[in-house]
Amino acid sequence: MYKNVLIPLAYRPGHHPDAEIKAAQAISAPGARITLLHVIDAVPEFSAEHATDSSEMAHVIEHDLERIAEPLVEAEIRVLKGEPEETILDLASSDAVDCIVLAPHRTDTGEYGSVAAQVVRRAPCTVHLVR
Repeated sequence: MYKNVLIPLAYRPGHHPDAEIKAAQAISAPGARITLLHVIDAVPEFSAEHATDSSEMAHVIEHDLERIAEPLVEAEIRVLKGEPEETILDLASSDAVDCIVLAPHRTDTGEYGSVAAQVVRRAPCTVHLVR
């Protein structure tokens, strides 16, 4: 059983990560720390003037993730900015995560998307893929 579980989510309105939450609950020790994470991609400098306010977007996402996390007792919600794979890996290392529960999002004919592939290859802990 894992004591510190990270669930990175590719947030999409209307999507509920049931599979990720159920998997995290099944493999977590009683009293485990569970963190739901969404990473907002960094906006390229050349398009920054056309982007919406990312702090407002982060607040909306955080509020929705709090609602999604209700089945998890005292889950922590994190909305960070950066490159998704690097941010996930950095947080896993800095927070001593012992398992990442991840649902890969395939964008081509590969088995799973590029973020999941990087996390699986480079994670400092166990990675549990959920389909």
